[in-house]
Amino acid sequence: METQLKDGQKRRLGHYIVGGIVIVGMIAIVSIALNIQQLISIWTVSNEIRQLERRAAYAPEDVDNPEALTENFEEGLSTGFWDFMIINGAGQASNETAWHAAEMVIDHQLILRHTDDPEFDTESADWQEPSSEQYNNVTLIGGSGFQPTASSDVVVEFKSRVDENFYGTAGVVLQPQGTLQADGRFAKPFDMFGLSMIGSESSFNGNNGAVCYLALNWASAEVQALNVDPEQWHTYQIRLHRISRTQWLGSMSVDESELCRMTMPAFGPVEIQVWSDNYLVSTRTQRWWQIAPVLDLGFQNGGDKEFYLDDIRIFEEIQE
Repeated sequence: METQLKDGQKRRLGHYIVGGIVIVGMIAIVSIALNIQQLISIWTVSNEIRQLERRAAYAPEDVDNPEALTENFEEGLSTGFWDFMIINGAGQASNETAWHAAEMVIDHQLILRHTDDPEFDTESADWQEPSSEQYNNVTLIGGSGFQPTASSDVVVEFKSRVDENFYGTAGVVLQPQGTLQADGRFAKPFDMFGLSMIGSESSFNGNNGAVCYLALNWASAEVQALNVDPEQWHTYQIRLHRISRTQWLGSMSVDESELCRMTMPAFGPVEIQVWSDNYLVSTRTQRWWQIAPVLDLGFQNGGDKEFYLDDIRIFEEIQE
């Protein structure tokens, strides 16, 4: 009798344990389902860090940086500084100075200008190569081949502002050399660090205006607000400093005051990307069951806007 009682207690205990495991498993599955987008983003960033660090660990140790490059836009685009430019619109990529609803203008400074897109409402937001039909963007690539060394930093300095009608995003960033091709297609994952201007209709983890931004394989890794007026001219500086073969320190200064610094994986040789587009970035309210906010990307037809750039240079600065 006593043996049967003990056996019954053991069976009930086993049922409780199995039931508890099932409940925990169901909670885990539901949690994963509710956070799938955030988990994919976290995995994307972690995986890209591993890939970049693996490549950096086997990259040549000896690096010779190019001579300093400067562009003041007084005589058009410098072919010694810029590699190519692209304008996206209506699902196509053009290397002309004006296409669809965007153009590049040089008037003693660089102006990336957007106008009303009369076809926007009938265009598709779905992704296709080289871009969505609703995506309007101007991009310049240049200043290529620099990377920080054990004894030197890479520095990019420039002046910039946006107009009062600004929307979408724009900015100046450093990305691995060869990321973007002249046909508008990406040859590498989109990794970048630098300045992003975000329109007032958008919210990037609660931030807009001028921000310091690190993205890895398109996914946001870190964002810091710079808390400056983007409609006013400021002198921005992006600096890359080598911590080790596989890790760098990225920092940003505005008008000679450092406002941002982030550790980041080593990119290898970099190139400058200057751009202006019509992205609409929104952050969903984080619910109690979510491990991180969710970002949504769309497009907007905001009419006329301008992004200004002047006196940009990239150079190697020897550290004493």
